[in-house]
Parts: sequence; C-alpha cells; structure tokens
Amino acid sequence: MNLYKFRSVDTNNIVALSNRQLWFSSRDDFNDPFEGSWIRDNHISQEMLSTAVYKSKEDIGEKKYLKMLSDMGLKEEGLTNDTLFQRMAEHDLDVLINEVHGSKIVCLSMESESNDPIENNLMWSHYADGLRGYCLVFDNEALQQDVHESSDRSMRPIEVEYKNIPNTLKLDEFVRSKGMLGNDDTDFVQPVTETIATKSLDWKYENEMRIVSLSKDKFHTYSQSTLKEIVLGEKMSPSHKKLVKDTVLANHPNILIKEARLKPNSYKITIVPHENA
Repeated sequence: MNLYKFRSVDTNNIVALSNRQLWFSSRDDFNDPFEGSWIRDNHISQEMLSTAVYKSKEDIGEKKYLKMLSDMGLKEEGLTNDTLFQRMAEHDLDVLINEVHGSKIVCLSMESESNDPIENNLMWSHYADGLRGYCLVFDNEALQQDVHESSDRSMRPIEVEYKNIPNTLKLDEFVRSKGMLGNDDTDFVQPVTETIATKSLDWKYENEMRIVSLSKDKFHTYSQSTLKEIVLGEKMSPSHKKLVKDTVLANHPNILIKEARLKPNSYKITIVPHENA
C-alpha cells in the first residue's frame, strides 16, 4: 500500500525534500478545530471500588503523599478510600492522555481502490496549493520502518476512523487496564491514541493514516528507496517544477515522476506520466 503526502512549494518543504525528511507536528498545529476531542465517562463501578487497592502514605512517603493530595485539591482529613481511588484514577488517566496528546504526528493519506486521495480534488486544493504543489508517494511498510529506526522513543501507526461523535474514554475500563492493576488483557494506550485518530465524517475523503511518535524530534528521515514516486501538480510554475524535480532527483535518481492533471470535460483529476521526466 502506498502513502501520500501532499505538499505546497515553499522553502521548508523543499529543504525537507532535499534532506529526505518528514515533519512531525504537534496536534495543536492541525487545521481541524476538533482535533483530539473525546468524551469522558468518570463512572467507576462499585465492584472496582470495593476491591481497589492504591498506594498508601506508607508506600510512597508522607511528604510525597501530602503533595499528591494537594495537587489534586484533597485533604487527608476525612478522605475515604473510594474518593482517593477515584481521584487517583482520574489523575493517572490525565497523565496518560497528556502524554499521548503531546506526541508528534505526521499525517498521510492511504491508497485505496474505493477512495484514492491521489485523485481527490480537495486534497490537491487544500494541501497542494490547488495543483501548484506536489505529492510524495511512499511505501507504507518501508516508511514505518524508517521512522521507527530514526525515533529515540516509541512510535505507532494508526488509521484514522471517521465518526459522527468523538470517542468515549471510560474510567472504569482504565482502572481495569494494566496501567492501573497490572492486568495484561487491556492496553489503554490504544484507546487514548484513538482519540487523536478519530475525526468527523466530513474529513473522510482524506483516507488518513497517522504515524504517532513520542519522540520530541520534529523531523524523521526516510530512506532513498522508501520514496517511490513524486506527482507534480499541473498548475505548478515551470520554475517550481524544475526546482522540485532537481531536488528530488538529487536524492532519488531513479524515482518515477508523474503529473496530476485536470481531466477534460469533467471535475476529475487524472495521474499521467510526466512528459519531461
């Protein structure tokens, strides 16, 4: 399967192309105002509350314990085990959410027979300057391997799901997960990660896949063979076409160069070999 990255022609993108790099952004930089939205269900079943065991003051030390209560706005006097467990669970879930939501992310589109973004008008309009930009075509597995090798922390690919409402994170499910109780049956990192890979149905045309990295690095490099093709927009200026072609051929001398053109008598885009490739 191929992955697509649509780009406009500007200094940052040309430098990244020259260096064989992909830019990983923060979630707050994305154009969807609902990025990372989720619904919280703070209910914990009585079954879990009655069996819950959390670290006591003796386990973590009095000073750290009192600071922990202060940070959560709690006082030791009159504090019940149920309240402490509830608030500690909420706190630990918040820590996990903040960690995942603080990840660096690269957004790509997936090749598909039924919904192929490479021929989508909106993709070329929104992300490639109205056919004045270009699209990079990557090998999916090779790109994931490259990012894994260039990252100093864990990464995970995840396909975006398109829904009418945001995902719900249930505190009761979190406290049953290995994050709280050492139970290996449930990895709650995945449900939290899905909150940054769930979008409104309005965005379905993007057919998006994201690579999420906990590394703080903004750039990750890819291998020469990972970039398979480059597709130039028909409306790109001759000087920009020469710049982009010279830049990509310097690193990828055998790369396929194609062109995205307006199909006559239609509202469709067609991909053809570039005449001067």
